[in-house]
Amino acid sequence: MRYACYSKRPASWRERETMTTEKTDDLPRIPVVLRDDTIAELRPITPDDRALLEEGLRQMSEESRFARFGSGIASLRDAELRYLTDVDQVRHVAWGAVIDEEPAGVGRYILGDGPDAEIAIAVVDRFQRRGLGRVLFDALVASARASGVIGLSFSIEPWNRRVLRMLPGVVIELNETDDMLEGRIDILAIPPGDREAEFAALLDRFRRESSSI
Repeated sequence: MRYACYSKRPASWRERETMTTEKTDDLPRIPVVLRDDTIAELRPITPDDRALLEEGLRQMSEESRFARFGSGIASLRDAELRYLTDVDQVRHVAWGAVIDEEPAGVGRYILGDGPDAEIAIAVVDRFQRRGLGRVLFDALVASARASGVIGLSFSIEPWNRRVLRMLPGVVIELNETDDMLEGRIDILAIPPGDREAEFAALLDRFRRESSSI
């Protein structure tokens, strides 16, 4: 798992959002109450979220950028932004979360050649320690299970082991290889969450609507 942080959007965000995300706004969001009674709303990511990712990167600390991208890069190329937002939601599944209309987190998985997918989750610094990372994980598990994905794999820096705390009760196989921690989570070993059917249904709706465009 590589982690990024997405912070408060600029004042001009709402104007840009109004102009570019009419179809995105047609998608319902799934509200989830976090540990501190904050309500996070989740939905699949769309190409209209590029500006959010750009602003998020600008707000990231050097440590967060390194944890997410493996370097201290300060910006993403157009091709990278397109890769992270213009996803098919089949082999590359991505969920975004907002709190009070502010970007709060992103979770994604990417299928390789086998039955497993590589997972990454990012939570905005000021929204951490509320359980949002686990909610994004649950959305990814629901998506993976409904799609026949067998397992979720990840790779993290050893110093970033603290991110594993967001998955209490989840059995994780860990191996240290080439100065990295590599892990795997068996989907069948994770009990379905309370909102699993809702996550799976919304992703299925998004896929159907996207294929009809």
